[in-house]
Amino acid sequence: MRRTFIAAALLIAIVSPAFADGVADMHAGDQAGQKQDWGRAVRLYTRALDDRALPSSDRANVYDKRGTAYYRNGDYAHAVADYGAAIKLSPDCGHCFNNRGMARNRTGDYDGAIADFTAALKYEQHDPGLWQVYFNRGIAWYHKNDNDHAIADYDLAIKLNPRCSPCFHDRGMAWQDKGDLAKANDDLNTADQLAH
Repeated sequence: MRRTFIAAALLIAIVSPAFADGVADMHAGDQAGQKQDWGRAVRLYTRALDDRALPSSDRANVYDKRGTAYYRNGDYAHAVADYGAAIKLSPDCGHCFNNRGMARNRTGDYDGAIADFTAALKYEQHDPGLWQVYFNRGIAWYHKNDNDHAIADYDLAIKLNPRCSPCFHDRGMAWQDKGDLAKANDDLNTADQLAH
């Protein structure tokens, strides 16, 4: 009798991990992310993705969230891969394109970042945070030493968010690189005022 009970207990212990609850793991990953425990968030999101019953809409969301956890942890290559997986499952996910673009900016893939931000603009036209996509694309153009395109994107970001201190700062740096010190000083002073 005792031997049968032990065998049954072992069988339950072996089988239990197969019944992962992806949705519960996703929510636990969200809680870890709120505490900025990015390593734990990655582990929980990974476990959520192991649940084959997780619906594809949730799966895309989990890839996006795990990408953000990787990004916050400084693992930009894995972030790019996860955002790519989210986009594959949800091709019109504008913020996924924006997120992947930010990760690509961090890896130095500025052409890929610009392509992602441009795609994000296609899908995020009614998002109140649209200015961030223009700002992010401006950063990519700036790193490519294309100050004219950078300034054009910073202009659009500022038009949508006139209180964006980093937008004025970065546009000021682009004007400075172009040799227009008057415009550079105006923007840098505005950025300083907005930051305080």
